[in-house]
Amino acid sequence: MISFKPVLTAAIVRTALEAAIAAAQTEQHNMSVAIVDEGGYLFCLQRMDNAGLMTPKVAGDKARTAALLRAPSRMLADRVTTDVALLRLTDYLPMAGGLPIIIQGHCVGAIGVSGGTPEQDERVGQAGLAALQLD
Repeated sequence: MISFKPVLTAAIVRTALEAAIAAAQTEQHNMSVAIVDEGGYLFCLQRMDNAGLMTPKVAGDKARTAALLRAPSRMLADRVTTDVALLRLTDYLPMAGGLPIIIQGHCVGAIGVSGGTPEQDERVGQAGLAALQLD
C-alpha cells in the first residue's frame, strides 16, 4: 500500500501568514513572518511596514530552526543555557519564535516570527498555526 505524506501548500502558507500578520497588527507590533518548508527553505516572507531591518533574517532563521529540529526554536534556546556547546550549531538560531507546522504527525515546515519579545513572537506564530486548525 502506498501512503502519502502531507506537504506544505501555497494555500496553507497563505492562511498561516495572513493570520500571523493579523495577530501582529492586533497587538500593534511591526514584525516579519517567515514560513519555510520541511527542509528549512524559505517558502514565503513578509516584513510589515516599519518592522526592524534584521527581522526578516531572524524570522527566517527561527523558522528554519523549528523545521529542522521538528520542534519549537524555544527548545534550543532553553537548552543552550545548560549546554553552551550548542552555540556551535551555526545553522540553528536558539531564540523563541519558530514553530513547526505539523500535519497528520509530519512536520511539513515551520513559521518564524521576529520583531517583538520572545513571547510576542511565539504568540503571533501560534495565531498563524491556529488558523490552520491542525491536529
